[in-house]
Amino acid sequence: MSNRRFLNMALIAAVIVIAAAVSVHLLRGGQEPKFPDADNNGIKDTLVIGAAAEINNLNLQEQNDQINNICLKLTHDTLFFFTNDGKVTPRLAESYKYLDDNTIRVKLRKGVTFSDGTQLTADDVKFTYDMALRGPSAGVLAGLKSVEVVDPATILLHLGSYDASFMLNLTSIPCSIQSKKAWESGAKEPWLIGTGRYIFKEWVKGKSASFTKRNDYWDTTQQGVADEIIFVPIIDASKRARALLKRDIDVCIDPPIRELSPIENDGGLKVFEEAGTRLFYFAFNVQKAPWDNIKLRQAIACAINREEVIDKAVFGKGVPQTTVLNRGLWGFYDGIPGFGYDVARSKKLMAESGHPGGKITAKLLIADSTPYKAIANVIRENLKAVGVNVEIEVDTDAHLKERCGKGDQELYLWRWNEDQKIDWVYGDLYRSDSPFNYHHYKSKAADVLIEKVRIEKDERRRYKYGVELQTMLVNDCPQVPLYVANLILAYNAGLKGEYFFGGGNHDWSRAYIEIKK
Repeated sequence: MSNRRFLNMALIAAVIVIAAAVSVHLLRGGQEPKFPDADNNGIKDTLVIGAAAEINNLNLQEQNDQINNICLKLTHDTLFFFTNDGKVTPRLAESYKYLDDNTIRVKLRKGVTFSDGTQLTADDVKFTYDMALRGPSAGVLAGLKSVEVVDPATILLHLGSYDASFMLNLTSIPCSIQSKKAWESGAKEPWLIGTGRYIFKEWVKGKSASFTKRNDYWDTTQQGVADEIIFVPIIDASKRARALLKRDIDVCIDPPIRELSPIENDGGLKVFEEAGTRLFYFAFNVQKAPWDNIKLRQAIACAINREEVIDKAVFGKGVPQTTVLNRGLWGFYDGIPGFGYDVARSKKLMAESGHPGGKITAKLLIADSTPYKAIANVIRENLKAVGVNVEIEVDTDAHLKERCGKGDQELYLWRWNEDQKIDWVYGDLYRSDSPFNYHHYKSKAADVLIEKVRIEKDERRRYKYGVELQTMLVNDCPQVPLYVANLILAYNAGLKGEYFFGGGNHDWSRAYIEIKK
């Protein structure tokens, strides 16, 4: 196929994918919710959210877990906000302008205060970003070289080069602006001081994290509504569903799909479902033998029946996938043949890898949350057919990530929750120096393409680089993409002000329960 023909086909595919993604997000409308009167008449005092994972760290720049980020959206604001219909809008920033490819001038809003009463200034922004560049969150601000304070309400962001993803990166929760004064005061947990609608109240590990509404939030048109928002981790999905039916919680994240009927038949509850962007995958530590063998990895990919995985794990509520980029993101390309379910091909590749008949025993590390056990059981049976004996090892979400980061694992199951930033898929998961590259995959060619996708200004060329990168990653097979799960939530029918994202990175800072009189 000629390069010109390939590019034309790729561009047509891009238009289709982008249109599909927009149609998904427009289900939520991207509209700012309307609020009741300030006296809170007819409003439940608390909003209790049953979470599917344990909160483990509320230090913004020391963590990268979805549940932590969701909590921190209550207490902190970023310079810019990413809407669920795909737009970047000013938040703490009043305006911004590219002075050239490498320089962005940002004007801050006036009258913004932190929860300790201090005024937001440009010094706080510089302090926050400088701290991020020195710590574990440095990758979030990849490309930023320095921050210059022009005056108390103006900063200049100096980039090493043009970065197509940079403005999106500034919407990320680890980039939330922190108080320089709080850090310099010697406070025990200065990272909890933010400009958000809510103030941190209490975190009892394993039990709950609670946040109370600010009465002096800087944006009087968008204040919090519920007096208190409480996150309660309930790891077992069935227990979460029962807690919702008993009204112990108001929202059930990731309800058990087999147990939706009682919720659907309860007139006071509601089930919401739409196409999602959360990609579940099976992966290898490619630095550990025998998984450093590309043919063997490809053989394993051909042995996994994605349709069976979807049926058993989410009862059909998902879409199988071959490529490594989350469905719904810009640049998603679904035209790569990849390694579909084909046992005969798997056995052929197994022989070519030097392992005829398999005769391999391996450990598969999984998290103790839904739906990993169901996925693992299907894969274990699938791999038996090609001579691979899988031993399943279960650990907590947080410890699994820690172990994968160190390279302790052989095989593992995980997911990637992403709604917008393609560089957080390519760069975080596959760049050689990324701390979140749990595959421990190192490829100079992939690193070059990752950088090209990040800095290319021409969208045609950028898309072409992305398709080339996806094709390379699928063929190198550090992971086997399984499926993108539908977004499903269950909640009190009185829920208002909800702001959902396809990958699960929801914003609850304006949500509340309306009580019918």
